Amino acid sequence: MGAEAGAATVLGARLLLVGALGLVATCLGYVLAGPLAALPGGAPGMAAGFAATPAAAGWMRVAGLAGMPSDVLLAVGGLLLAAHEYRRGAALATAGWLALGVASALFIVVDAMVALVLPAAALQAGADGYAALRLLFDALFTIGAWTAALGALAAAWQRGGPLWRHGWAGWLLRAAGLLGLVASTGHLAGLPGIAALIGPGIAVLAVALIGAALEFGRADA
Repeated sequence: MGAEAGAATVLGARLLLVGALGLVATCLGYVLAGPLAALPGGAPGMAAGFAATPAAAGWMRVAGLAGMPSDVLLAVGGLLLAAHEYRRGAALATAGWLALGVASALFIVVDAMVALVLPAAALQAGADGYAALRLLFDALFTIGAWTAALGALAAAWQRGGPLWRHGWAGWLLRAAGLLGLVASTGHLAGLPGIAALIGPGIAVLAVALIGAALEFGRADA
């Protein structure tokens, strides 16, 4: 690998690391905001979500404002790591990191909605206006989680490359992908209660991405 390509990989790993650390902070914000107001399937009905949102607005804003720049860093870092995997001929891993980049782009919108749109809608748009925007938020969050999970599985499916230098990062990324894929697919299919696993799946993915960034960040990756 040439020096310029190696530098691009290290840069991608650093961006991924900062973005993943920001994602951990974002997950904490979502937890503090509570599932009723801020997670797909977290409310038993729109009335409960509508009622919970004004009190949760502060933490929703913290989560979204931490999440949006982190999502940008994760997207760019993922694309640079996809380029690394493409150069070494790992087609499936390339697709996986591209999918993670796409998921991060989707979550820019999700985090913008949780920070700036849903709290305002709960205060100004009334129950019907809030319900329409909440349905869009839930759909984007779920398909973003599904895309990220599929990308994580693809990126770690085949052993080899920097991700499997010590093994643990690859296995953690596989576990995060499997948990997220089961939870998001189940929620999209209408299975009751399984949406509660989407948030933990994202949290495990954040930790897995920190591990991946550390492995790719070596200059000899």
